[in-house]
Amino acid sequence: MKTENKPWFWIPLLNFASGFPYIVIISVSVLMYKNLGITNEDIGLYTSLLYLPWVIKPLWSPFIDLHGTKRKWFLAMQFVISIAFLIVGLTIPLNNFFILTLAIFWVAAFASASNDIASDGFYLLVLPKEQQSFFLGIRSTFYRISMLAGNGLIVLLAGYLEHKFGDNRKAWSYTMIFVGLLMALITAYNYFSTPKTENTTPGTAKEIADQSFASVFASFFRKKQIVLVLAFILLFRLGESQLMKMLTPFLVDPIKYELVESGSDESQIKALEVYNSKVTNGEKLSDSELQLLYSKLPISAEMANTKKPLPEIENKDPKEYKNLNKARINFVDQLVTNKGTQKVVLKGGMGLDTEDIGLIYGTFGLIALMLGGVLGGIAISRHGLTKWMLPMILTMHLPIIGFILLSYFHPSSVYYIYAVVIVEQFGYGFGFAAFMMYLIYVAEGESKTSHYAIATGFMALGMMLPGMVSGYIQEYLGYGNFFIWVFLATIPGVILSRFLIFPKDFGKKIE
Repeated sequence: MKTENKPWFWIPLLNFASGFPYIVIISVSVLMYKNLGITNEDIGLYTSLLYLPWVIKPLWSPFIDLHGTKRKWFLAMQFVISIAFLIVGLTIPLNNFFILTLAIFWVAAFASASNDIASDGFYLLVLPKEQQSFFLGIRSTFYRISMLAGNGLIVLLAGYLEHKFGDNRKAWSYTMIFVGLLMALITAYNYFSTPKTENTTPGTAKEIADQSFASVFASFFRKKQIVLVLAFILLFRLGESQLMKMLTPFLVDPIKYELVESGSDESQIKALEVYNSKVTNGEKLSDSELQLLYSKLPISAEMANTKKPLPEIENKDPKEYKNLNKARINFVDQLVTNKGTQKVVLKGGMGLDTEDIGLIYGTFGLIALMLGGVLGGIAISRHGLTKWMLPMILTMHLPIIGFILLSYFHPSSVYYIYAVVIVEQFGYGFGFAAFMMYLIYVAEGESKTSHYAIATGFMALGMMLPGMVSGYIQEYLGYGNFFIWVFLATIPGVILSRFLIFPKDFGKKIE
């Protein structure tokens, strides 16, 4: 297949291969850990630390610039990612799955960050400059399609397997094995489809060869407005970084937990007797009685269209029991504290099943994202970045208001959720094109591959740090107030964007 002058053959899947492992590591893992019983605080903290390879990737981006071709690098890294996902799938059934899978995700994250460096450099070297603004929209769209494939189709598969097996660990184990096999197929396609020749042009690999690592970094920090530029890159995604971490828990968490005052078996009846005779009278509970309540007291979770009992989990491994039984333990502790006067605990989530989330993001959300991304790229290529910078940023951030409304009103119809997700995905696809085009401007000049990696490294830092504390902020504020905070957190980036200086027609296609 001759693809040297046919970017449509290689740009879509090459950028899919950048976005797909990223979204599985950073986002799908959030849902996986949530369904495997990990708390919001731990999810926010530890999955945000997985951003670190993208933050520090500028440290080794010059090495990729100086040694080997970009094509060899991204093919090797995509192969490593494939193997890592397969191992994650095999590790999930083990007792210490949380620590083990996080460690393997870290390996995959470093490989994925290296893949991004090589893929970005390949795009800048192989594609003529006059085509870059047009294909930026296509590139961004397929990057986002890969994210929707993860958040949509992969999540849909996991939800189907959860229902089929009735065992979340088994379901997610098979899902991750499938992800590894799919990534291997994508790697094989990129091997045969990508151009074999990389053009060495002034300002790229030829000039980098005579430079030291230190000079590559120093030249980046000598760019005009560098302090303002870095502040903008760090703060632009301040709201989004927290939204991404807590949006899935918001959609999955039940609307409320409620005590069920009738038991279906002897152990539940016994737990209710302890509750009625001691908890409601404020009497002190023995360790065995408290453990009985933790594991057997009948509690229901109100989901979007149904109520379902919280699963009863035996006390085998204490640490695992505490993680998987967190909701039950918190509910019982609250019952004991208020002596049974409050039998309902509001969680404020939307109560969706895993399949519902996959369906929402994998259908209408996918279409909206594609449309937004394509239109964003076309708009910049026709009129330049200056005209579209502010409208695109606002289009990206304003849909957060929809999640504020969902969290306060909890509409019973799932169509309201569809509407909010469609608007948010279109806005993201349309608006993010402006931010990525600006990063390309920041990388202009010598060592553009390394400079682009440095810019995206700062972008990842702006995602990692707020994401680490997002779970704690959400638990403190509740979902409704949390989304208000997220919306307010977008304002600094909007203000800073008005002071950026770049060519008026930057990104405009030359006729």
